[in-house]
Order: sequence, then structure tokens, then C-alpha cells
Amino acid sequence: MKRKQFIISLFISIFLLSSCEEISIRTVVNKDGSFTRTIMVTGDSNEVLKSELPYPVDETWERTFLKDTTDNNDYILVYSKSFKSSKLLNREINRDTSWRKNLKRQIEVEKKFGFFYSYLVYRETIKAANPFTKLDYKDYISKEDLLWLSGKKLALNSSDSAKIDDAEKRAETYLQKAFTEEIIAALKKGVEQFNNRAIRPELIDEYRDSIALKIQDWDFKSAMDFVDYLAEWTNDNSVYKLKKTIPALFENIDDDTKFIKDIFSMQAYKVYVEMPGIITETNSLSMNGGQAQWNVTASSILIEDYVMLVESRIVNYWMFILTGIVLISFIGLILWKSRK
Repeated sequence: MKRKQFIISLFISIFLLSSCEEISIRTVVNKDGSFTRTIMVTGDSNEVLKSELPYPVDETWERTFLKDTTDNNDYILVYSKSFKSSKLLNREINRDTSWRKNLKRQIEVEKKFGFFYSYLVYRETIKAANPFTKLDYKDYISKEDLLWLSGKKLALNSSDSAKIDDAEKRAETYLQKAFTEEIIAALKKGVEQFNNRAIRPELIDEYRDSIALKIQDWDFKSAMDFVDYLAEWTNDNSVYKLKKTIPALFENIDDDTKFIKDIFSMQAYKVYVEMPGIITETNSLSMNGGQAQWNVTASSILIEDYVMLVESRIVNYWMFILTGIVLISFIGLILWKSRK
């Protein structure tokens, strides 16, 4: 018998079958805290021009379209823009009109003065995308699972790969149960408002396994279909009135379902951040000189906030010079007074 799969398995398949284009975002931070942001898409001409970008761009971004000299079949589309502060970039992100407008994203580029040294910090945060939160994921997914799912821990052998598979199965179980709770909560609220003595809110719990099975089989087109199932299971046609009692609740669940579908079908992309000076702290697993790298995938942003952090230190040479001048002046003053 074919193994039943929850939504995550379906969407992972969609993700794996997605286009072969490559998307990268590079941020080059300057010593004064300003930075240049570049979004690059590589693929065939049709894929590149129709690609869905991880962040919005408008006419203020410089756009370049050229042939990839390393591959005769590929083209490169580049968007680039410089920003004086991260606040300006965040304003643009908040104007996103795509499905990603429901993703809470924040970028901070901060400069801290430390006398002889200054410290530059780049922090990009993508808030956890999972909209089904009635269950605590910590009861189903361990801290180690989250490391595998987020890519903060990389598979080095077959044993690690097996651990990733186990983590994905536990995440699948959690999402299935969390989605089930959303449906049950909506039905209970509808029954409470409907005030039908024949159907009590507690009765919904008796059909928990049946609801979970429908979700596992993905045997519905809309969350509203569960009203039909409840009417069928209870053999009570008055249940259909719930469609008029709480339509907004089911519409919200449908919106959340579409959102999570968009998450799993999104194109993965790489984030590169190039910092001035010497990198002193980062949570990146891939470093190359003054550059840190992260891979952003559906699973990395689903359960927990995904944070990309890198800090660097630059020398304030002017402070050394100023201190030297002050010190020499002070010594000179002492010598002058001693001679008097």
C-alpha cells in the first residue's frame, strides 16, 4: 500500500522539480556602514526573466542582463543598488506585493565604535514561516532536528543523511498534527456559535483521527470541506450551516495553507555577505576570507527564526594617530614645565 504523505512531502517534491536556475544575494558592507546589495539570477533566458526574486526590486535598482561566458546556455540577470542604511532597504522589503509579503524579514547593518577599533554587524532575520502554531513544535522536534532542518548542521556521511531524514519525518508529523488542530479549533468555534444542542464542541474531538486522515491523504480542496465531512460523519445536515457561521475562519486557514505551499515551492537561494576588516563572529558554516555564506531553503525558515549574523572589526588608524599626537603633546608639556 502506498505510504500516505502529508503536505510537506508533496511540496518537497514540487521543490525538487523546480527550475534549475540559481539565485544569489550578495551584500558588500562598507566601513561607514553603507552597503551595496546585488541580486543575481543565473539560468536560461526564459527562466531568468520570469524568475521570482527573494526580495522586491523597483526601477531604482540598476539592471544588467548578459550572457554567461562560462556556459553557452546560461544567462545572468543582475539587480544592484547601494544603500546608506539598512532602514532604507527594510522600507523596500516592506513594500513587497508578492506572497513573500507575509514573510517577516528584517536586515540590520550597524556600526559600533570601540576606540581603536570599530565593529560592523550584519544581521538578517527571517521569522519562522509556519502559520500553524497551536501546537508547540518543541514537543515534536528536537534541537538537533532543527539544526539539520535549518542547514546549520551539514551531512558529512550516510549516518548524517539518515538523521536528516528522521528530522524531516518528525517535522512532517508535527505539521500534520498542527494543521489538524487548526481545523478542529475552527470547527469547535463554529459549533459554539451555531449553538446546536445535537452537536457539542467536545464532539469534534471524537473525529480527530478522521480529520487527521483526511489531512494526511490531502483529501480536500478547501478547509471548508471539513464541514461537509463533519455533516457526513454526524449524519446531521444542519452542520452545513457552519459554512455561513464561520466562513472567515476557514478562509484564513486556506490563506495559511496557500502560504505554506508557497514556502515549499520557493526557489532556494544563497546569501553572501562581504565585510570589511577581520570577521570576529558569525554563525555561517561557510567562510571565505571576509565573506560569509548561508543557504536559504524552505525547511530553514519554516519552524524557527532564521538568523544570518556576521561581525567584523576594522582598525581606526586615525584614533591611533590622534592618541599619538595627544600623548606626544602631553609628554612635551611635561618636559616644558620641568625645564621651567
